[in-house]
Amino acid sequence: MNHLDVYYRALRTYRTLTVENRDCSALRRAFSQSGAENDEITITRATCLVDEDWIVAIETGLVFVEKAIKEERQFIYSNGEVVPIEKVKHVSKDSVQHLAKHSNLITKEQTGKDFIPDQLYSVERLNDYAVYENRFLYMLLCYLRDFISIRYDKILEISNKYDGVLRLNKEITTAGRKISYQVDLHEEISDDKYLRESNPAKEVIDRIDLILKTVMAFLATPLMEIAGKAAKLKPPITKTNVLKMDNNFKGAVALYDFIIAYDKPGYTYETKKIELAPFADVLADELSEAGALLSFLTYEYGLGLNEKLKNNYSAEEERRKTEQIKLKEEQLEALRRRLNNMEISPEEYIFNLEKHVKLLENDNRQIEGLRNKVADLKENEERLNSQINQMREEEEDLRRIIDESEGIHKQQMDELREECNERIHENILKHEQEMAELEKAFNKHLEEARDKMREKEAHLHDALAEKNYQLETAHTEIENLTKNYDVLLEEKRVSEARIKALRVEKGESFAADEFVDKESFDELEKELEAFVKFYDERWGKVKKSIRKKLLSYQSLKGLSKKK
Repeated sequence: MNHLDVYYRALRTYRTLTVENRDCSALRRAFSQSGAENDEITITRATCLVDEDWIVAIETGLVFVEKAIKEERQFIYSNGEVVPIEKVKHVSKDSVQHLAKHSNLITKEQTGKDFIPDQLYSVERLNDYAVYENRFLYMLLCYLRDFISIRYDKILEISNKYDGVLRLNKEITTAGRKISYQVDLHEEISDDKYLRESNPAKEVIDRIDLILKTVMAFLATPLMEIAGKAAKLKPPITKTNVLKMDNNFKGAVALYDFIIAYDKPGYTYETKKIELAPFADVLADELSEAGALLSFLTYEYGLGLNEKLKNNYSAEEERRKTEQIKLKEEQLEALRRRLNNMEISPEEYIFNLEKHVKLLENDNRQIEGLRNKVADLKENEERLNSQINQMREEEEDLRRIIDESEGIHKQQMDELREECNERIHENILKHEQEMAELEKAFNKHLEEARDKMREKEAHLHDALAEKNYQLETAHTEIENLTKNYDVLLEEKRVSEARIKALRVEKGESFAADEFVDKESFDELEKELEAFVKFYDERWGKVKKSIRKKLLSYQSLKGLSKKK
């Protein structure tokens, strides 16, 4: 029996009692009639329509994904090393080939026809399942899990969500009684059980749920767990030969391309509001029961009538039980009289008598059960009192032990504190001594290092001075060579100019294409400049010589006039 059935049964029982009472009926009628025009119940429901294109595509693609997983693609690689002969577990073809190329591993003498090397190449073949294709399948399944989960959760949230609103606003006034009653109830239930079972899209939702569980099952396979521990792939994917040629992996790639390109929600929904206003008589009457019950509970607990009403209830139940027993006894007496008067058969009398006995036995059993409960409660009370006394004694013992322990602990702490202080003092002295020794050693090492640095610095200074001298000498030589080169170049150009001048003077003609290109003409200009410079220099010296001879001639002429 679920909670809805429980509440419905309780409401029916509750109304069975209140309907019979005139005061309750009057109050309920006043509740239902007051402010009826403002009463409102609004239920909001959404109808979800799921697109089947992505469901069909995933269902089709998962067939290929399952087959691709079953292929269990792997890469086998060899891991070989040279190990002592005692550790070799098996000899392979690679071991023999390696030994044939490295005969130096055979150091022992041949015994008979057998060669026993000291070391041998041992090969271990390992399987690696974290190949690119398996990692692609893992990435695809992760994408599918997220792709489906997002849409599945949203579809459930939309289509299985209950959204109910109840609004009541009443003012009840009767003889000597006034009640103001407002209700503004808004309830939301996600993934409601009733709506889930009556959902029009239940079949499609079950398909999506099955697809999601299939994807999660694939992710839980040993192969995908190994691929999940390897480095994750990131789009875009590389179309390897396997992804392009293998039919199962081609189907998986097609599914990957589909979900990557799918940009639609995958569903649509319509929202519909159901309004109940004004209320039907039955609904208004039952809602009034809630108002009357709240009024009663407020009155009961506000005035502290709980115990009194409880006693009244027990007394009424006892009275009804007594009345029932009295009525049964009267019925039995009447049956007995009728039996004596032969109005009923003995079987009918015995049957009614057995019913009465069963009722009495049931009452006796209930009374006996209550007595047993009382006895158990008393026994529990005595046991609890005994445990309390025992716990008090244990508490006193523990307090005494704690006091003794605190004294011992204090004494031990004082001793430990004194011992720690002594050790700290000794450690401080030892540390200071070690620091002094370390400082002395450090200073000595530092001085030695400084001496070495000074020597090295002096050596580097001398080497630097030597290098500078060599650089200066080389620089001087370069300058001299440059000057000599410039002089020689000038002399060469002067000579070239003189040669050309002599060729012209001798009437020698030059070719038509000679000295017409830029490089030749530039060189000719430089020869001219050099010759002009040479001419100016020679002309300067000639002028000095002429001036000197002229002055000597004039001085001699003056001396002859004086004579």
